[in-house]
Amino acid sequence: MRRREVTGLGLVLSALALGTPTAPLTAERPPHDVVREVEAPVLTFPTGLAVAADGGVWIASTYADRLVRFDPATGAARTIRLPQRTHPVGLLADARGAIWYAGSGLGLVARLEPDGTTVREFAIPSIATAKFAIPSPWSLATDPVGGQVWFTVHSDGIVARVPADAQPIRRSFVVTELKLGGPEVRPDGIAVDGRGVVWVAELGVDRLARIDPRSGVSRVELPPGSRPRGVGAAPDGAIWVTLFARHELLRVDPVSLATRSWPMPAGRVSHPDAIVVDRAGAVWVSELSANRIARFEPGRERFTEFPLPTSRSGVRALAVDAQGRVWFVGSYSGRLGVIEPASVPPR
Repeated sequence: MRRREVTGLGLVLSALALGTPTAPLTAERPPHDVVREVEAPVLTFPTGLAVAADGGVWIASTYADRLVRFDPATGAARTIRLPQRTHPVGLLADARGAIWYAGSGLGLVARLEPDGTTVREFAIPSIATAKFAIPSPWSLATDPVGGQVWFTVHSDGIVARVPADAQPIRRSFVVTELKLGGPEVRPDGIAVDGRGVVWVAELGVDRLARIDPRSGVSRVELPPGSRPRGVGAAPDGAIWVTLFARHELLRVDPVSLATRSWPMPAGRVSHPDAIVVDRAGAVWVSELSANRIARFEPGRERFTEFPLPTSRSGVRALAVDAQGRVWFVGSYSGRLGVIEPASVPPR
């Protein structure tokens, strides 16, 4: 089996943030986490990643119009072909074991049922009035409170939702859209917190949208030139956002909406993109241009960096499994990889 590893080569950096970003202060040796790539089918510009309840790792091979399921226990992989020009982007595994994907090329979201063969497709209403281009569903998030799957429509300034148990209705739209603005808004990352509040990165206008089912839509203004991308909800209710163009990680208090930011350890070559928060509250971020993945421990305000085995991987998707392993996929390298915590022996 082809496997490339990097063991214990991360860099630990501590920083103190008091309202404004501050520089890293100290560096020390990291724990012996293992970063490795696994033997999986060649992927064509993969951009989506999700871990199902059964432990299977799902990847969206975007330009190949395929979904790939990798079994960490056996190393086996299975490929599912999608209709031509589906261009799957975001992925989501729901509580039933179904896999949702955003069909960015066809203007729909779809649910692959737990049987692994049945697909339910849900077209978005704005496709009926599109004049120049098909609307592009992008990122997905689940609302455990309201039983909804939320997603952004990157090209049209829209956020939308569909019931997680919905069934397609012929000649009728099941999806409900909410207009955040014009095409310049460019909604990107999305997350739903434990109270059912939806948070959306408005990439094109340097804002974070907050959608509360009880009180409506409000905004958190971000520094000019931020270009927010990834959004993650933490177990303690905090919202974490990657500021792609400012090379910073941002925390938003869900009640006061106060913000604090930390500079990414790779500095001006970071370009933080994908984000995921694990069960312990650690924040994992892909540093797209630095070819690293960084872990931030909020309690200690400390970063740990993990260099990736393949140069210029272009990691745009992260996911955490039940064992605490962090999975990543490189859009440029086409490789699936994993960071094994020190407490979990690598297979």
